[in-house]
Amino acid sequence: MEKPVKWATLASAYLEKNPYLSLRRDTRTAPGFGPHDFFILEFPDWVNVVAVTEEGQAVLVRQFRQGLAEVTLEIPGGVVDPGEEPGQAVRRELLEETGYAPREIRLLTAVRVNPAIQGNRCHLFLALGCQLKGAQALEGTESIRVELVLLDALAGLMARGEIDHSLNCLALHLALQYLGK
Repeated sequence: MEKPVKWATLASAYLEKNPYLSLRRDTRTAPGFGPHDFFILEFPDWVNVVAVTEEGQAVLVRQFRQGLAEVTLEIPGGVVDPGEEPGQAVRRELLEETGYAPREIRLLTAVRVNPAIQGNRCHLFLALGCQLKGAQALEGTESIRVELVLLDALAGLMARGEIDHSLNCLALHLALQYLGK
């Protein structure tokens, strides 16, 4: 069986360029195929964190999501800022969104978000020993309610579709496995 070959890029141009989302059109060709346009979404890397309090509760966030036009229940997370390490971003995002700070963090994995049209990664973390350190520091586009949920309830929330964000579900499954739940 032949190995897939890397497609040659004939042209590349930005249709939209923004710090949080850029749209690029690449014209590529492979042996036996003519030129074809591909549309690539460029995002910065993201972090998501399963935050667990000293009392064994998960710190979740309930917020309005523009893409769905609905309120969702999720784990905290956000964008890795330029020059920032994912571990720094996860601590910052957790504190900003929830007011909680962890005693320690552990990288569970880093996954490619959607390699068909994106090149970024989502870094999934487990934060242990989280304690409330202060008030939320939300941006003007955020309206987040913090909810504490027993770890034993997380699998049920996913099974019932109350938590249905794929990257969140992966992080929760990995964290529960790590914690022996």
